[in-house]
Amino acid sequence: MMTIKIEIIKDKNLPKEYMNIMNKWRKKDMGPKEVKNFKRDYWPGAKFFFVKDNGEIVAFGGLRNVTINYLGKKYQIFGICNICSIKKRKGYGKILVQSMIKYLKKKGKTGLGFCGNKVSKFYRKSGLKIKKSFSPRFALKNPKTGEIKLDSDICYGVYYEGKDKLIRKVLLTKSTGYYYLPDVKEPHF
Repeated sequence: MMTIKIEIIKDKNLPKEYMNIMNKWRKKDMGPKEVKNFKRDYWPGAKFFFVKDNGEIVAFGGLRNVTINYLGKKYQIFGICNICSIKKRKGYGKILVQSMIKYLKKKGKTGLGFCGNKVSKFYRKSGLKIKKSFSPRFALKNPKTGEIKLDSDICYGVYYEGKDKLIRKVLLTKSTGYYYLPDVKEPHF
C-alpha cells in the first residue's frame, strides 16, 4: 500500500541528505554540470517539493523566486525548476507538479518553467498549460553590463497563470520579459 506524502522545504532548511539525493539524480538525468553546491548556488526563498512514498523520496522539484521585468513593470513569479521523478511511470511526477500547482494557486502566483517537446505533454497532463516556442519571450539580462542572453534552444513554456496575468500579457504582445539570476549563466530558471 502506497503512503504518499508531500514535503515542502525552504532553501535554508534543506537537509544535506536531500541535497545529495537531488544531485545524484540531476547528474544522472542531466549530466555532471548539473551538480549544485546548494549552499552557494541555490536561491533565496526557494521552496523544494519532495514526493515521498513510504518515507522514500521518489520525485522532487523546486519553485524559485524570479523577478520578471516586462514592459517596464516588475512581476514577482516563481520559476518552476529541477523537476525530477526518480521512479518513472508511477505517477509520482504528476503528483509533484500538481502539488506545486496547488501551492501556486494558494499563493496567487504565476509559475513558469521551460522544457523540450518530449516532456511538454507530461506537464500538460499534470495540469500546467504549455506554449510552444516560448523561451525566446524571456531573456537573461545582466543589470550591471546590460548584456542580454536568449536561450539557444527554442523551448516550450510550461506555466500556471497567477493573479498578475503575466503570461496572458506576454501572449498578447511580441515584447520580451527580462530577468536576472546571479547563479544562472545561460537562460533558464
